[in-house]
Amino acid sequence: MTGSGIFRMVRAMLHKRRGPLARGVTQAGSALLTIWDSIGAADPGLIRLMLAVRGTASVFLATVAALLAGHLWGLSLVECASGVTFSLMGPFLMREATARARRQTLFVLTLPAAGATVTTTVLHGYGPVGDSTFLAMVFVFYLLHPRSPRMVGIGLVAVVITYVGLYLELPPSTLPIQLLSIVAAVPVIAFASFVVVPLNAPATLRRMVQAVQLRAAHVLHSAHDVVEAGGVPDLAVARLRHDLARLNEAALAADDQLALLAPAGREAVRAGLIDLELATARLVEVLRVEQTRPRHSVRLLLHERRMRRGRPYNMTPDMLEPGTLRGRLVELGHAVHALGQAAQTIAPARDLPPPAKVPPGKLAWRLATRVTLAAALAMAGGMALSPQRWFWAVITVYVVFLTARTRGDAVYRGLQRLGGTVLGIVSGLGLGAALQGEPWPAAAALLLSVFGMYYWITVSYTIGIFCVTLMLSLLYGMLGAPLESLLLLRLEETAIGAAAAIFVAVFVLPTPTREQVIRSGRGVLAALVEAVRSCRLALSQPGSGEGGARPMQAMRLVDRQVADLRLALAPLNAGRLLVRRTALERPVPALLDCVHWTRVLAAASQGADAAACRAGLAARAAAIEARLAALAGVPAGEAARMAAPIPQAAPADSEPEAAAALRRLDAAVALLAERLEIGALEGFAVDA
Repeated sequence: MTGSGIFRMVRAMLHKRRGPLARGVTQAGSALLTIWDSIGAADPGLIRLMLAVRGTASVFLATVAALLAGHLWGLSLVECASGVTFSLMGPFLMREATARARRQTLFVLTLPAAGATVTTTVLHGYGPVGDSTFLAMVFVFYLLHPRSPRMVGIGLVAVVITYVGLYLELPPSTLPIQLLSIVAAVPVIAFASFVVVPLNAPATLRRMVQAVQLRAAHVLHSAHDVVEAGGVPDLAVARLRHDLARLNEAALAADDQLALLAPAGREAVRAGLIDLELATARLVEVLRVEQTRPRHSVRLLLHERRMRRGRPYNMTPDMLEPGTLRGRLVELGHAVHALGQAAQTIAPARDLPPPAKVPPGKLAWRLATRVTLAAALAMAGGMALSPQRWFWAVITVYVVFLTARTRGDAVYRGLQRLGGTVLGIVSGLGLGAALQGEPWPAAAALLLSVFGMYYWITVSYTIGIFCVTLMLSLLYGMLGAPLESLLLLRLEETAIGAAAAIFVAVFVLPTPTREQVIRSGRGVLAALVEAVRSCRLALSQPGSGEGGARPMQAMRLVDRQVADLRLALAPLNAGRLLVRRTALERPVPALLDCVHWTRVLAAASQGADAAACRAGLAARAAAIEARLAALAGVPAGEAARMAAPIPQAAPADSEPEAAAALRRLDAAVALLAERLEIGALEGFAVDA
């Protein structure tokens, strides 16, 4: 039973007893249920929460084992630092879908951990030789990282354990104990990852489905607030579209999890996810065009509560007036309930097909050269500041470039790391002073900072680095280091590393953000072409949506391309506080409108309401498909020719849903073409 199910069961039992204590406990249970639902909605499948529990348990068990070994055999905790660090990184870097693949990754990661420990222990006292080895390590790992997905983890483990060795400067006589601690960390990581919090695909998918349902209920909550405010202006529509985007993210995450499940229930869940998304989008569209009334607010609130409690609906949308708010609410309620029922029948796949063999990527000579140059600059600046602690600057360069595809990404990530470091140092100084002389509260705060690092690092790099800096501040304090001077030095070294990374990203062989946005935007347009083509085939060949054309499956590719575009635009969105929207961003709202109406068309193209006029609808879909294909690759000067919409009749009162979706999609494509023509030098339509 899920956590929310337990909360609901206890609240129902206490609800039967009307005493003051029971009422108080019921209210507390309702508050806990609300908090739990909020966590589940923000973290689909509780993936980040499970990862944080695994990582914290791994570090805790490894530290306890090291302390126990020290008590029994007189070993120092410092000598086991490499093993404890490996136990910190291992759970985070095992990100494969299956337990078998994760175990393989765990054993592979022990090799760079041991190699970095040996190299650092032997060479750290040789001055320039050891420093050159660190630069060579950075170059080699960035050169090889496109060859295999595991190479990123291998490089990160090697660099971080090298950083630990450079900080501690342990003598070669401690090398056997250091290596033994790494070997001992392997069963600890395995126990935390596969026994304490094991991988359970059906349970994870059920939690993801619950997150999708909660995000759909949140759309109703936002709609209720909008109606209460007295209408649905453009700003409110933007808010509802944002909630729909978050719903789509959760549905996409759940769809990715389906590959681990048995085929019997997989398709039912996939269809349920699609139906729920579309029912929510139709509801938002009804709110946009229908005149709001006071009773709409009450209905939205009641249906939101009903959906959160998972109650079934006795009436069907056909019993109400089609296309009205009440009809759309009932349709959404049925979709939520049907998805929940489908998720209860799933089972794990017994025999997963072997993963497709992906040919290794090309060697990243350009990226490796840029990162090594930035690392050398950071090393020079760090050594000028502190000959013993320069590695803080170099590791900043390494992680800034780790996921940066453009110079905008590098600038954005460098500033995030610097900001998180500043916040962590301020908090670490205050917390260190408050917990001075209190080892148990300090240890608890240290574990909480480890938990926070795991939980936030993938969604907010600033908060993740804040937790890392806070963790290091507490650790330095427990080791008796001079906290103020050491943390100030860390801030200065981090600033040097961020500055070196930003300088190289901007001036040395730069990859402009504009190029990546154009590439990602064209990817969205190409995926839209395929989705509209699938819709056309489904319209022209009745029944092909089941065995041939699959419009909604094609929309999943569109969703992934949109996610890539949002990632490319992240540095520009972050700079919105300082500058106005750039010409590069202006076509994006029109492009997202095209995505929305293509999704509606994909659902309607398989419906029965289009049966009478399939030929005409397929012809209109073919025309839109051609215009989207042209926008995806034509030079900007020809965009004006495509801006005029296709001539078509005025909408009728009983216009089929597919016809309405085509009409709105046509208008959205025309607007997109116009935006690309206005910003011809910056839009997706220029040749990169």
